[in-house]
Amino acid sequence: MVTKFIEIPEEKWGCLLVWDFDVLDYDDIWAICRSLGMSDKSINKALRILSMYNTGMTVSDENLRMSAIFISKATSPSEWYSTAIHELKHVADAIIRYYDVDWDGEDAAYLTGYLTKQLVENVGEPCY
Repeated sequence: MVTKFIEIPEEKWGCLLVWDFDVLDYDDIWAICRSLGMSDKSINKALRILSMYNTGMTVSDENLRMSAIFISKATSPSEWYSTAIHELKHVADAIIRYYDVDWDGEDAAYLTGYLTKQLVENVGEPCY
């Protein structure tokens, strides 16, 4: 399992990016999800989904100003990045909702760009 922490200092928000995991890492994934408020039933469902290729999941806790993105193994680098960017949108949504920012405005566009840049710089070569 690979983890990287992306700090979003402007928004005082953190995002844990998790990928290249397998069944042996499920206890760690479980602990992260529980710390962000997910129920046992939701975590079990999520783990079933994440066991498939080209899937992802984002969990956010606005009280903690924290998100976690989980990205499964993918069939190609482009599929991996497609899933990752899809999940980044959910992080951006949580931040925008928390700060009551207009999604159509420049702030949201800058946030999305920042998250994408951090993804590329922190991941390098994705797992597929």
